[in-house]
Amino acid sequence: MLLYILVISIATVIIILANFFASCNLELTNLMWLSIDTVVGVIAIIALDGLMAFLIRRLLPMSWFAPGKKLFQVSKNERKFYLSLKIKAWKDKIPELGGFTSFHKNELSSSNDIEYLKRFITESNFGVIIHLENAVLGFLIFLIPLCSAPSIWIPIFAVNFVLSMLPVFVLRYVTYTLNRLYEKQLKAK
Repeated sequence: MLLYILVISIATVIIILANFFASCNLELTNLMWLSIDTVVGVIAIIALDGLMAFLIRRLLPMSWFAPGKKLFQVSKNERKFYLSLKIKAWKDKIPELGGFTSFHKNELSSSNDIEYLKRFITESNFGVIIHLENAVLGFLIFLIPLCSAPSIWIPIFAVNFVLSMLPVFVLRYVTYTLNRLYEKQLKAK
């Protein structure tokens, strides 16, 4: 979580300073307004992400995200793609927010409990959709008047896109193995 806070903080400062120096208006009041506009944009995108995560998690049926759904199958080639990104080296640095649903996904507690694996896969699939939605719909912050300037909302959207896609990669990478374990337990039953 600390890594994400650091990235968001540094990106916010860079966006503010880039806008300030590009504006040719080097007055302190301009810096103050650019800071307010940018911070409002950052807060807005975090709030939008949280709201959409809440709605997806609470309104969509769990059955849509259960193991075996074709949409969530991870191919060997997709897994190779994640390995080519050296995902094993950085996946543990990505925050895991399973505490919001009282199911943490940062550690596998049991590889042979079929109900546990089913829940783990289901929660991971929810996470994939939530983070994909966050990555794609973050552009909606341009609708907020204070941060509607493209030089503010586009960089905020870009940072949010990257920070949202990293968990998608981790969840998809882990789900490949979880699905194999789940299928093995189904056959053993």
